[in-house]
Amino acid sequence: MNPTPNARRLRREQTAEEKALWQALRAGRFSGFKFRRQHPLGIYYLVFYCPTAKLSVELDGFQHGHPDRIQHDQQRKNYSLEHGIEELRFWNHQWRKNREGVLLEIWNALHQRTGCVRVIRKTQNLRFIPPDPDQLIQATKPDRGKSLPLPN
Repeated sequence: MNPTPNARRLRREQTAEEKALWQALRAGRFSGFKFRRQHPLGIYYLVFYCPTAKLSVELDGFQHGHPDRIQHDQQRKNYSLEHGIEELRFWNHQWRKNREGVLLEIWNALHQRTGCVRVIRKTQNLRFIPPDPDQLIQATKPDRGKSLPLPN
């Protein structure tokens, strides 16, 4: 089975939140780390995947709170872990309310998984420099079921 047509369909049907996050991650803009959209992994598709760090980033809407979907997402996470891929999950509202906090969590995961502080590829692609953590809303680990605090 060829996963390409389905991956293309999923790319065309991105949510507004996925489109906005993709603008921050695409073309090596995120400190030179290259991400892919709707990357096939077995029977699953990883919404955003960085092959260098073996990191998957998922944005979830309300439907992911349904028990069947929670079980499916856990199976995909376990499958990813079997292939050495760490998964970060964020709710759409976390992205809408605290973009810098979400980007900082992604940056921290990339740094931990690669040991790289900054990857220099093409200077014009270097768009994201991690913000000063003291100036951000403190973020918690989203994959443990906690939410990022909302701004006041």
